[in-house]
Amino acid sequence: MQQSKKMEFINYGYSIGAILVVLGHSTPTGTSDLPLFIDDIRTFIYCFHMPLFFFIAGFLLKYTTNLNKKPYGLFIKNKMIKFLTPYIVFTLIGFIPKVLLSNFVNDEVGLNFYYFIQSFFNPRLNVWGHFWFLPTLLIIYFVSYLLLIAYKNKAVYAIVIIGAVVLALFPIQTDWFAVKDICGQLIYFCIGILLCDFIVSKRNQFFKLPIAVITSVVAIFIFVCFKNRFYIEKDAVTNLISAAIALLMLYSVFYLSVKFEKIDFKPLKHLNGKTFSIYIVSWPCQAAAEILLNRILGLHWYIVLPSMFAAGLFIPLTVVYIYGKFKCHPKFINLLLGTNIT
Repeated sequence: MQQSKKMEFINYGYSIGAILVVLGHSTPTGTSDLPLFIDDIRTFIYCFHMPLFFFIAGFLLKYTTNLNKKPYGLFIKNKMIKFLTPYIVFTLIGFIPKVLLSNFVNDEVGLNFYYFIQSFFNPRLNVWGHFWFLPTLLIIYFVSYLLLIAYKNKAVYAIVIIGAVVLALFPIQTDWFAVKDICGQLIYFCIGILLCDFIVSKRNQFFKLPIAVITSVVAIFIFVCFKNRFYIEKDAVTNLISAAIALLMLYSVFYLSVKFEKIDFKPLKHLNGKTFSIYIVSWPCQAAAEILLNRILGLHWYIVLPSMFAAGLFIPLTVVYIYGKFKCHPKFINLLLGTNIT
């Protein structure tokens, strides 16, 4: 996502988040030689990598509203086209192949109408499980106009924050229509709105290396102390621990983002404008790599894991790069690849 020079640090935040998503999805499943610490790292990443995206989404909603007030109907229409096009098309494309490859995946799949319907309306059970993010954020955007209205009154927005906290700790236990994920992620979207103006104006003074080190160490310490809770059924206490880790790590990620902005960090800058493409395309590439290297060839995890990471990061970047060389860039293909190439 392209931003003004003033907001370059947000691009770095997106880039860090995209790398964390790919890394979190790089753990091969169904392998007995995977060290426990690898699974612990993945679980730790899962505590904060998606809260980071929802925080940035709320942050950018407030920031862009400060600059221009796009009609709400047009805003929602654009978001629906952007999110639902890849969600629906890739679900249709991947349905039959996933059923045929059911012996190589852990999901319960079947060539029946019920599973087909689930793929659209129960995002966690979608053909591509990582797509849960798209309808979850879209539905939150549906109520974003009300959140911005509430933000104008501190007392009202305080009630909204309290309500979002309650939903995060005690989510409604259904994955249909992304309800549980909405409950879990809404609080970060709301906090992103709340802190937008402060971060934009005070980020150079607020984000400091010593504090970032402390927040990271404390987050890791909390996770190590309570990590066993994440491998059993989640409850309000586990959700609270996860939220504490998320908020601490958000500070650390934003410190890095601001630092990278100052030094104009080139390696991550190449991901600017391509993070949504990485999110959409990465998992099919990683799934293919895992099926080939892990399920079929039975290679060791220390070969499979970095190969899955490379596939998830570099294949989408390569696809976008090659596509950018074409003279024609149809809007439909742009939507499928999550790119704004013109």
